[in-house]
Amino acid sequence: MTVLAPKTSKLRVLFLTSNLGFGHTRAAAAIEHELASRCDLQADSLDLWSLMDEQAAASVKDGYLRMATEYPDYYQKLYDLDVGLWRQLSGEAPADAAIKAFLSDQQQRWFPERSSWFNNRSPHLDRALLNSFISLLCSPQERRLHKVIWRSLLLPMREVLVGRLRDRILRSNPDVVVATQMYPAALLSNLKKKQNFSHIPSMGVITDYGLHTAWVRPKTDFYCVACEELADSLAEQGVSRARIRITGIPLMPPFREPISESRARRELGLDPDRRTILVTGGQYGIGIATPVEDLLHGHPAYQILVTRGSSETETARLKQLEQRFPNQLQVFDWVDDMSRLLCAADVVVGKPGGLSVSEALACGRPFLATCCLGGQERHNVEFLRRYGMGDLIDLKRLPTVLQELFAPGGELATIKSRAYQLGKRDGAEKIAGLVLQLAQAGGVERALYEPAQDRTG
Repeated sequence: MTVLAPKTSKLRVLFLTSNLGFGHTRAAAAIEHELASRCDLQADSLDLWSLMDEQAAASVKDGYLRMATEYPDYYQKLYDLDVGLWRQLSGEAPADAAIKAFLSDQQQRWFPERSSWFNNRSPHLDRALLNSFISLLCSPQERRLHKVIWRSLLLPMREVLVGRLRDRILRSNPDVVVATQMYPAALLSNLKKKQNFSHIPSMGVITDYGLHTAWVRPKTDFYCVACEELADSLAEQGVSRARIRITGIPLMPPFREPISESRARRELGLDPDRRTILVTGGQYGIGIATPVEDLLHGHPAYQILVTRGSSETETARLKQLEQRFPNQLQVFDWVDDMSRLLCAADVVVGKPGGLSVSEALACGRPFLATCCLGGQERHNVEFLRRYGMGDLIDLKRLPTVLQELFAPGGELATIKSRAYQLGKRDGAEKIAGLVLQLAQAGGVERALYEPAQDRTG
């Protein structure tokens, strides 16, 4: 059992997150909540995108989502650090027409004036660098004129962010830095390598079920991961086993001891005996209204719970459906206690983000992914498939798959039991314990010599 820091000792923790999706911020919030219950905590949070000019950040986030949905092949190559694609982006090879068309369109959407480093019409450094990068990538003539600048342009873009991160760390003066997203974790490692910040212990909390190599950095002191396979992947990349903790993804307190299905349904006013489906929209829900409507029309015996996404059009449709099917559908705008909806459901349908999958498994529920943006979501689907707790299915097959699950004598009960056994409910506790160890005298070196059973969870 970890010795807790006394309440009189204030602990300063800086969380590095990204608000592109709820998962990274929810994970940080879970760790913060656990730490606050154990010690006098001074927590600060830094969103990756706050390091950038607001319009530049919005354009990059929009481009990320557009590429994931409209150009999935390029998105996957970008995620996989495909050598051919990165040679194009670095100017070492001619860019594909599709890449140039996408970036030109994105530039026109967000920066129609196309201010760049060269004409210096924009006072905003981030926008100037971003526009210059796109202009040079898409224009061979400009690239020939500014060849030296083009080849070195990616470096100042990174160094600007590193410098701003340095300023934030100096203001926060943290005892420990906890990163729940790989890009700010990489920036921090770069900062610790180049400047005198090595005395600040840092942790990477990976919130998916697969590894992106951007996480593997020499100055990240510890990694907290969801499963054994992820620990193996880190070890294969050269990370010492002593620096890896299999904690599970950190979840909020209600997931620690999920309530019973009967209680959850009673509190939500549901029929205790009807098959219940939870459809999760996520922050960037993709097309959930149509499958919900199909289920309502084709399967009147089902009860359907929906947490809506950010699309106002989708929300309007779902609200109309709720009025038409008041005994069959409940739509939730925001849910403080997601565990209650999960415990009330027989199965979860949605977008396979790491937190969404982890929360479902913690409550012992199978997860059916009806879309997958590739990248980290692909890892999450593969994890579900490997242990028989879910899969990626075509929307047209959803009714059939649900019928098979709900059939008398089917495998639903077995799958629920397996999901509960593999779900990890104490990740926030374990990670908070490591943060406290790192903050105490001896820091990193002391934590390295914890007993093996504490390392593996």
